[in-house]
Amino acid sequence: MTGPRIVPESTELTAAFWSAAAEGRILLQRCAGCELVWHPPAPVCPGCRGDVLEWFASSGRGTLYSYTRVEHAAHAAVADAVPYLVALVDLDEGPRVVTSLVGVDDASAVSALTARTRVTIELGPAAAGLQLPIARPSGPDADGSIDPAPPA
Repeated sequence: MTGPRIVPESTELTAAFWSAAAEGRILLQRCAGCELVWHPPAPVCPGCRGDVLEWFASSGRGTLYSYTRVEHAAHAAVADAVPYLVALVDLDEGPRVVTSLVGVDDASAVSALTARTRVTIELGPAAAGLQLPIARPSGPDADGSIDPAPPA
């Protein structure tokens, strides 16, 4: 890899997230008052501004909202990864997150993606030994198509 690496910084606010990620778990924050769930971590509830917050484990499941294929490196740290897919995923717990989309390696797999494709959130290695959340389609069902989201 050429150039500087992009490494998320662990702070007092995000330490619980990074610690859990190192153990293979994805944590989200929830407000004890209004029960809103969000990501990334925040010092107060973005809904009611309450400050009694709790961490809990994500199910690791969600629904693809949208994605794009990145063809040109916006930073030297990702130059050797181009092309790659970036996705917006609605986690089953509520928040919408930005993540990499992996496991879609050929044109037919990409063309099978829809805004209702179910995904699993996993942890994948990043710079400095960190584990970052990545999305992977939940897998083909019996007829080979990508599993859609359950009806609302």
